[in-house]
Amino acid sequence: MDLLIKNALIFDGLGNSPFKANLGIKGDKIVYIGKENFSANKIIEAKELVLTPGFIDTHSHSDFTILADPRAEGKITQGITTEVNGNCGISGFPMFGEFLERRLPELKALGLNPWNSCEEYINLLKKVRPAVNFVSLCGHGNLRGSIFGYKNLKLDKTEINKMKKLLKSLLFYKIRGLSTGLIYPPGVFSDTIEIIELTKILRKSKGIYATHMRSEGESLIGAIEETILIAKKAKVPVHISHLKTSGKDNWWKIDIVLNIIKEAQKNGIQITADKYPYTASQTDLDAFLPSWIVEGSREDIIRKLKNKNVRAQIKNYIKEKGQDFLNSLIISDVASEKYKKLEGKKLAEVVSLENAAQFICDLLINSNLMVGVIYFGMSEDNLKKILTQPYVMIGTDSSARCTSGVTKNGKPHPRGFGSFPRFIRRYVLEKKLLSLEEAIKKITYLPAKTFRIEKRGVIKEGYFADIVIFDPSEIEDKATFEEPFNVSKGIKYVIVNGETVLSEGLLTGKRKGRILL
Repeated sequence: MDLLIKNALIFDGLGNSPFKANLGIKGDKIVYIGKENFSANKIIEAKELVLTPGFIDTHSHSDFTILADPRAEGKITQGITTEVNGNCGISGFPMFGEFLERRLPELKALGLNPWNSCEEYINLLKKVRPAVNFVSLCGHGNLRGSIFGYKNLKLDKTEINKMKKLLKSLLFYKIRGLSTGLIYPPGVFSDTIEIIELTKILRKSKGIYATHMRSEGESLIGAIEETILIAKKAKVPVHISHLKTSGKDNWWKIDIVLNIIKEAQKNGIQITADKYPYTASQTDLDAFLPSWIVEGSREDIIRKLKNKNVRAQIKNYIKEKGQDFLNSLIISDVASEKYKKLEGKKLAEVVSLENAAQFICDLLINSNLMVGVIYFGMSEDNLKKILTQPYVMIGTDSSARCTSGVTKNGKPHPRGFGSFPRFIRRYVLEKKLLSLEEAIKKITYLPAKTFRIEKRGVIKEGYFADIVIFDPSEIEDKATFEEPFNVSKGIKYVIVNGETVLSEGLLTGKRKGRILL
């Protein structure tokens, strides 16, 4: 026996009642669960500790940061052993044409050289040896942006077939499905027919369609209906990314949304979703701009932002949104050194409503459009309703970052370091929205089943030894909006493919994640 874990309270991931037992690991597999003792190369005494399958982050954006720093400290220290990447229409592959051009500043900031194909990307992942297991969807933005660029085009059948051919070639690499980001370019320019036709390609491989929907606020209900239509026509399962009701004027829609999903499920549509346990989101500052402004290359967009007439239109657009818009946004990270001092500040603290358009345009121009913002626009009551839905899992919606090095930058959303402990502490142990066994199922077995991650997500003999051991009296998120790189408390051990990567809350330096692409 390589590792024996003694006297643990085991939650198997299937939602069953916990039980006390010893667990033995040999190589990368769980080989024993029971009461017997064995000699082992290493023994962990887990009395009064909880043992669960490794947590699965169903919504991650580590496609590039994991190459820059494969330690994935923020993920490992909150118990994550597997990430599902390639979300919101952006993945690490394929990358050529205008799509690659758009990504170059981001890659440069991380010290990465560009690549093109899925095969090249996989080889890069294998070379850096990530600490977590890596699963990926293919981004629709990669397909459309690489082939057709960032133009507002309605694609005909022949053009869609070019994208279908490329997507079909990627099924060989075991991608788990297709993702869209329908508020971002180039996804914002696509119509429903285009997405249906592409999604049909996933039937044969039993792939899933994951979507950052066309709206999460004003047109939320229509966006949900579009998502269900795509699933129905393409005959594939659908996964809604970060399900929410964004903006106070839209909070009342929650029951309608949940009922629409429930009815679709009754009619045979397979629908799941993910959510991070916070009432604030994070995205790019230019995401709020009208789609006609973000059409074209970075140079095209910057040229528009310099235009007086465009600025006047943006000014009117912001005035319509009002002061609440400025109060609800925090600048999280800026590429320009000139504006670094603004990180962590509300827009309302640094500019008036009257001057906001000019300030935002200048900020975007001087930062080469690379500005992140945190948006406080969700309801705590609605969040609770969403988290208790049996089909909703937890996703950080964050890239893998570390407390030192190139990925420690700005003041990003604390979800990158705190999501899973926060979910367990705040919403399970304290608010008791659901039992601990139900909660563990949401973050282990359910995502493994949804994204076809074989022999993980369950504590069972013969399954891969991806394991978390935590102290239920201590587990707690410590990352805040002011200090987003604070490591969580209470996660004692994390084991990935049989190797201890976190011991007594500290990284061991071992990186045993696998590319399950």
